[in-house]
Amino acid sequence: MSASRALVPGDALRDDQRRGLAALFGDAVRFDEPLAPRTSMRVGGPAAALVNICDVGSLIALLDFCQSQGVVWTILGLGSNVLVHDEGFAGIVIRLGGSFTAIAITGTIMHAGGAAPIAAVCRQAAQYGLRGAEPLVGVPGTVGGAIRMNAGTNVEIGDLVRRVEVVSAGKDVRAVTLPEFSYRSSTLARDAVVCAADLELQRGDPVEVRRELRRRIQERNASQPLELPNSGSIFRNPAGDHAARLIESAGCKGWHCGGAEVSPKHANFIVNRGGATCADVLELIERVRAAVKRDSGIELETEVHVL
Repeated sequence: MSASRALVPGDALRDDQRRGLAALFGDAVRFDEPLAPRTSMRVGGPAAALVNICDVGSLIALLDFCQSQGVVWTILGLGSNVLVHDEGFAGIVIRLGGSFTAIAITGTIMHAGGAAPIAAVCRQAAQYGLRGAEPLVGVPGTVGGAIRMNAGTNVEIGDLVRRVEVVSAGKDVRAVTLPEFSYRSSTLARDAVVCAADLELQRGDPVEVRRELRRRIQERNASQPLELPNSGSIFRNPAGDHAARLIESAGCKGWHCGGAEVSPKHANFIVNRGGATCADVLELIERVRAAVKRDSGIELETEVHVL
């Protein structure tokens, strides 16, 4: 994911850049594309351009275009763990599809495209009787996004990753890397796009693996406010504690700002009860952060990414 910034008046793609994009990618480009419907929080303004990319050659060409034109870009997967400013995104949003969603299994190694949904990874592993990925079934994003932020629960995706294929801006070939992982972060370069990754799983009983998947899905449905638009966990858990506990202790459950609410079901979720703006969500985040700081002395760090 590249550096990103909010759209401000006069700060959009020039006409010649729009023509250049259209000439290179044709119908794969959409200009001034609304992003709110493409995010799980359902807030935010448009992207100056959204480009659907289905193969590595096209990805390389697009990154070359962005670099040569000085255009800011970002990858948008399934739209979880992200907020878009109400003014929109000033540059190019890249959506990966096609070959980037493929999943293949050889023995106990799963080769998954960067745009493959984590839920699909878990289902396919279960189908082949491979265990190890079940704790990730509640992660609402893609393989690429999960690797970048080392998503997980009691198991993080970094525990399974053995090889990552990336394309970086300014380079015309795929490279292979193995990032270092820590809590909710990786050493993956900011300008690197995950094309695919190899995950190492273990042989198991297909019936038991499917049963565990169902159990974890039921547990997630019971504990998280999935009935309302949300962007997943808002804050990282501080060392030795849980953000949800700290937020609840500070009395923030049920707080509102416009259409945004700190979920009464899970305090580390902010939900869109209808008509929320990104500004509402961001203001509520800061109010919660300040309340937790006053109550416990702990400064919560956001986990959600803001475009």
